[in-house]
Amino acid sequence: MMAGSFMRQMPSRVLFMLGVTAGIPAQNADLSLPPVDAAAGRRLQAGGERVASALAHYSTALRLEVENNPRAALEHYLKALEVDPSNASLAMHTAELAYSFRGRETAVALLEKTVEANPDAPEPYLNLARFCATYAPDDPFENDRAKLTLDRALKRFPRSAEVHGFAAVTLLSQGQRDEAARVLDGAARQNVSDSQHWLTLGRAAQKVWPLGQAEMREEHTARVNVFFQNALRHAPADDEAARLEVARYYLLTNQLRPARDLCLEISRQTGSLQARKLLHRLHESFEEKEQALRVLEKIVEDAPDDVEYRRMLARAYELREEYARAAPHYETALQKGGGSAEDYLHLGETLLRAYLNEKLIEFCKRSAMLFPDQAMFHVQAAMANRALQQWDDAVACFEKAAALAESNQAELVNHRFYFQYGVTLERAGRHEDAGRMFEKSITVTPKEDVEAAASAMNYLGYMWLELDRHFDKAGELILKANELQPETPAYVDSLGWWHFKKGNHTEALRELERAVSLIPDLQAEDAEIIEHIGRVHLAMKQPQKAIEAFQKALSLRPEDEKVLRQIKEGLDKAGK
Repeated sequence: MMAGSFMRQMPSRVLFMLGVTAGIPAQNADLSLPPVDAAAGRRLQAGGERVASALAHYSTALRLEVENNPRAALEHYLKALEVDPSNASLAMHTAELAYSFRGRETAVALLEKTVEANPDAPEPYLNLARFCATYAPDDPFENDRAKLTLDRALKRFPRSAEVHGFAAVTLLSQGQRDEAARVLDGAARQNVSDSQHWLTLGRAAQKVWPLGQAEMREEHTARVNVFFQNALRHAPADDEAARLEVARYYLLTNQLRPARDLCLEISRQTGSLQARKLLHRLHESFEEKEQALRVLEKIVEDAPDDVEYRRMLARAYELREEYARAAPHYETALQKGGGSAEDYLHLGETLLRAYLNEKLIEFCKRSAMLFPDQAMFHVQAAMANRALQQWDDAVACFEKAAALAESNQAELVNHRFYFQYGVTLERAGRHEDAGRMFEKSITVTPKEDVEAAASAMNYLGYMWLELDRHFDKAGELILKANELQPETPAYVDSLGWWHFKKGNHTEALRELERAVSLIPDLQAEDAEIIEHIGRVHLAMKQPQKAIEAFQKALSLRPEDEKVLRQIKEGLDKAGK
């Protein structure tokens, strides 16, 4: 098997090939042979043989590790390392194996040799320090080797952010927080104009001065900020990555105002999508709702395939009760990203709230095909058909929903379901069937849901009154509704109307006037109660009072055509 195939099977930390890591030539470890003159042919041939031998050993080592034979792999890694001892990655991996099978001294010697072979690169020093800090020696006098190696590296590379950051974190892991702080304090005083340099140090600084400790947060934030402020100061306007990292740091450390200001600046200068996503969150944290919405709209406009942000925009419209604007975004999110039955139901609910009834009916047909066991799609279609006064279609949808729900979704067949089913049957003119559904609703209503029980009782009782049927049953229902929720204007109105239907005009007038007194500010929908009062006055041969009542009802500008018709008929009768 070829070496490359082994590489793909190995962890990334061992994917190097004598100077080739993941296919990229590594500095100071290039074994390729440049073109030379013919006189050097024999030397090239010898060098080529060494490279070929090293490749063979490396390939064999990879295979042996894959086969879980690390002891044998070590021998071949050692042979490969002989060709280029400066290869820091290869040396580190070989040292870890050598520690297990040949002891710590051998492993340290390998890493020291790499330092000697490549003294101008920080990685060998850091590997040696890391190894010495990770694998403690038996001899206590050897405990200082990691720190001594770090000191060597700091002196050798005084302006290396990688070395300073690594040294600080390593010292911190050994419980030497003061020493770690001293290293970073020294680095902070340097005059380096590279943003990445300061970001590297900033990441280390967050570990040395953790920002999660509430009692130290202010002091630690001030110390860590130095590094990120330097990164920002030295980052060019087009260095979006560096500036965004600073913005994220501000956001994660709850420095929201500078985070917002920076994201605004980045957005204006580069139009960065990531900056705008952060900016949206920041506007929301400041409760700047309009700004947050505008940013969100622009994000979706520029990134139309971003399903997450489409859903966020739809939710933002929904919270503003702009359902017609929310629905298309929920629909696009489903088309592009798919969704569960709950996601489809949510879109259906949004379409219903947006009064997009015809669209909802078609949507429910498609959804029912995708989720054939989900009864709620039929309920939503029923409500849409009912809104369009397509009564038979609405009833048919409720019938399908009931058949599905009663077989596999018993939780759906609750008092609310039967109540809406009853309302639909009533509107369709099937009053006896509607009565049975209302009775079911009352029967299964939980005892604690007094409001729902009273509403169903009053609705059914008033329906019977309007149809001049089942007067005694209607009275029982309306009295019980008033008992459950006394002082409710609509129920008191029904009680007054029940007395009127029975011919008790004085009692009817008293209850109807009490119903009006319970309403602090009369609205259009309250015109029916005033119209009832007018009709009682007519029955009591009091035409002037009847006219006053009917005119008052008319002044409320009722929208219900039936109520308007009854008011006009009452005025005609009272005027004769």
